[in-house]
Amino acid sequence: MSGLRENQKTLRAIHTLMNEIDMRDVNVFFVLSYPRSDMGKGTFVAQALNVVSESDAIKFDGLLNTNANGRHTARGHDDFGIYERFNPTRSFSDEHYLLGGEIYRDFILTYGENENLQITPHLSAYVEYRLMKMWQDIGKPKNLFVEIGGVLTDNEVAPLFVPILKHFLENKNGRIILLTELSHNDEYIKTKTIQDGVKMLLGYALKPWLILAREPQGIQASGICERIEFERIIISKLAHNLNCKDVRVISIPYFKNLADYTPYIQKRFLPLLQQSNKKTVFLATKNKSKIKDLTLYLGNEYDLKTPFDFPEIDLEVVEGIDSISENAFAKARAYAVMTNLLCIADDTGFFIEQLNGEPGVAIRRWGGELPESATQETFWNYLQKKTAPLSHIDCYFKQCFAIVAPNGHCEFVYTKNSGTLNKEKLSLPYNNTSYPLGAAFEAKNRKMTWDEMTDEQKKEFDFALISDLHSALGQF
Repeated sequence: MSGLRENQKTLRAIHTLMNEIDMRDVNVFFVLSYPRSDMGKGTFVAQALNVVSESDAIKFDGLLNTNANGRHTARGHDDFGIYERFNPTRSFSDEHYLLGGEIYRDFILTYGENENLQITPHLSAYVEYRLMKMWQDIGKPKNLFVEIGGVLTDNEVAPLFVPILKHFLENKNGRIILLTELSHNDEYIKTKTIQDGVKMLLGYALKPWLILAREPQGIQASGICERIEFERIIISKLAHNLNCKDVRVISIPYFKNLADYTPYIQKRFLPLLQQSNKKTVFLATKNKSKIKDLTLYLGNEYDLKTPFDFPEIDLEVVEGIDSISENAFAKARAYAVMTNLLCIADDTGFFIEQLNGEPGVAIRRWGGELPESATQETFWNYLQKKTAPLSHIDCYFKQCFAIVAPNGHCEFVYTKNSGTLNKEKLSLPYNNTSYPLGAAFEAKNRKMTWDEMTDEQKKEFDFALISDLHSALGQF
């Protein structure tokens, strides 16, 4: 029996070393790319190091060898050269470099006599330890960027890093940043490459925290509004097609001058790392009736801001007609990006049962039958016309509130009110209210319209909604 080797001796030894290093309070960002390696990972990390305080980087290459300079290419032209170009007061060298050949050599020399060793789990655990030890040796930065050379599906990458990524995502503050690309078919943007990249991660039971979507040179967005719309489309596609939700997205322009990249990353990436001012909430609506109601519900505990407080922000948010949650999210996220504040937005659907659910989600446009420019009075007159043949008008509201922070965190609150339209009040001329249905809709067990209710009656009626809103805001 003397020839037998002790099982898992290597793993126990490595885990003992790992347990001596505490990284629980460290933000570790693993920067991956798809579908190619040369997507600009090093350039992004260089910008991040420039704008993120208390940050440093480690570069992994699955290569077995380096050249005489100790690099895999000429000094100044590799990723460390890019790091130094945008961070000229700093130096990056061997203490930041995790090379495949050196890992194999050191691992075999250290543990080769212990037992029958495998890439997974033995070598993977050793690489994880080396990352932790390198973090410790370079000064324990609060924010660590790990650039993974190649792509995750490479044979020299997946066996090592899939277990590491899972471990960091589950037990430490690890986050995956996926750098990929948009495409275009001369009519609209295409997200297939992005979806394929996320699908690749999901296949390993991994989920991206942030997607950096490079815009091709030929479809540069005309401005921030269009870029935010690109991002909304990506988020929607991932949620609907892959059930991958709560993913942050930044659309990256093509920069002829990379010096312009740094302020863009500062503006778009840095807020993702910051905590919101919980007491300041932006109401993403110009509807004065909604502002009045939300002020009634939230104004005692929060400092509320509206678009009227930011006249310099001219934001047109594209809304679909199919989903109140998507519309609410689109508005809240867009204003969160523009104001750097915690934002709340709502969208409402109104459904008349005798009209097969008309007008639906796009209320004022009557599901697309009225133009975008339709006024509230036009809507009121159209409502009278559509409901004139009906003897009774059973209907209901479905409402969704989306609360989005600049760091990408999102919460949803839903409510539904059933009732009827009062035909007598509906027959009156338009009364100049900013929300016409408030002059005709009566909820069940409430023989008055919204316009007829006092503030205290509104708060009593919406007690559950108010409680849910406060609870959701408390999650930030």
